[in-house]
Amino acid sequence: MCVSKRELYMRKIQELGSLPPTSELSTFTSLSITALMRQLESTNKKLKKYSHVNKKAYDQYVNFSEQRESLLKRKEELDRGAEKVKELVESLDRKKDEAINRTFRGVSAHFKDVFKELVPNGAGEVIMRTALDEEGADAEMEDSDESDEEDAQEGKGKGKGKKPKKKKSTKGNMPDPSNLSVNMYRGIGIKVRFSRVGENYLMSQLSGGQKALVAL
Repeated sequence: MCVSKRELYMRKIQELGSLPPTSELSTFTSLSITALMRQLESTNKKLKKYSHVNKKAYDQYVNFSEQRESLLKRKEELDRGAEKVKELVESLDRKKDEAINRTFRGVSAHFKDVFKELVPNGAGEVIMRTALDEEGADAEMEDSDESDEEDAQEGKGKGKGKKPKKKKSTKGNMPDPSNLSVNMYRGIGIKVRFSRVGENYLMSQLSGGQKALVAL
């Protein structure tokens, strides 16, 4: 019985909305019951003008404000966590790049030493093929096509005093190969020569016997 009454009164208190602070309640402690009832009646008449206003709006505002603050704190924690994950990924990428480059340099140095023992007068090296090589090849093909067109035009207009145009250089537009990321790597190749001086040759340019020697 007492529990049910307690719950009833608690529910009625909640329906009243937010209670005023203790400092305001102290001003009514000296009033008599009759004066308090008259004050209550007057206040209820004034409140009727605001019957369309949601009495729980302030409580809802406070509740939603607390939820908003909680969500903002949670967002900050997630942002810090995401930043740490990003830093970890960048660190692992750097270590991966360093490991690949270190391994490549080791293999290249070992290949030079072994090839020097097999061909004392020659030299060989392992090279890294990158996306720049593909871009450079495409640029050379474009320059070659443009040059052919210019030659054809010069042949038609021969004797009119036209000067031939210079070929465009694409090297100035390319980034420094030493600063390349591992993501730019496309594979490896081998360049060798079998004399002290002369041009280096790729594997595809070698004869069968030379390829067998390089394969050793």
